[in-house]
Amino acid sequence: MTEQNQNPYGNYNQQGQNGPSHPQQGQPSQQQPGMQGQPQGGQYGYWQQPGFGAPTYDAYGNVIPADAKSMAMFAHLSGLLGLVLTASFASFIGPLIFWAIYKDKPGYGFVRVAAAGAFNFSFTLWLVNIAAWVLTIVTFGLAGLFTWIVFIAVWVALIVVHILAAVKANNGEVFTYPMVLKVLK
Repeated sequence: MTEQNQNPYGNYNQQGQNGPSHPQQGQPSQQQPGMQGQPQGGQYGYWQQPGFGAPTYDAYGNVIPADAKSMAMFAHLSGLLGLVLTASFASFIGPLIFWAIYKDKPGYGFVRVAAAGAFNFSFTLWLVNIAAWVLTIVTFGLAGLFTWIVFIAVWVALIVVHILAAVKANNGEVFTYPMVLKVLK
C-alpha cells in the first residue's frame, strides 16, 4: 500500500487513505467480477478520453467530484454577491452558507476549503471596514478624509481577489487568500 501525500485541508477522498478512488490518466481500471473483457467507461475507458468523462484530481491525489469545482467557484463568487447587495456590510454571509452546507459532506472538502478561505478573507476585510468606520466616528469625521481610501481599497481587494479565487477554483486549484484571519478551517 502506498502512502498518500499529507493534505493540509484534510483527506476528502471517498475511499480514505488508499489513494485515489479512480485511476489516474493512463492507468487501467480494476474491473468488476463478471465484466472481463469490457473496458470501464465505454469503448475506450474514461481515463483515456480527455474532457467530460475524466475525473479531476486535486494536488493531493484526491478526486474532485464533478460539481465540486462549480460549487467552490460559487462559494468564492458569493462574497461578491454579498458585496454588491449589502455594500460590503455582509460580504461574508454567502461563503459562510456554502461552508455550512459542505463542511461535513463527504467528498466535498474542496468546496469546504474554498468557502472557508472566501469567508476568512471577506470577514477580515469586513473588520477593516468596521475599524475605519469607528475611526471616522470617533474623530467626528476628520479621519474620513483618509478612511475613504480604505473603503475603496477594501472594495477593490474584494472584487479582484474573489474573481481570481473563482477562476482558480474552476480550474480545480486551491486558492490561498492573502491577509486573512483564520476563523474557519
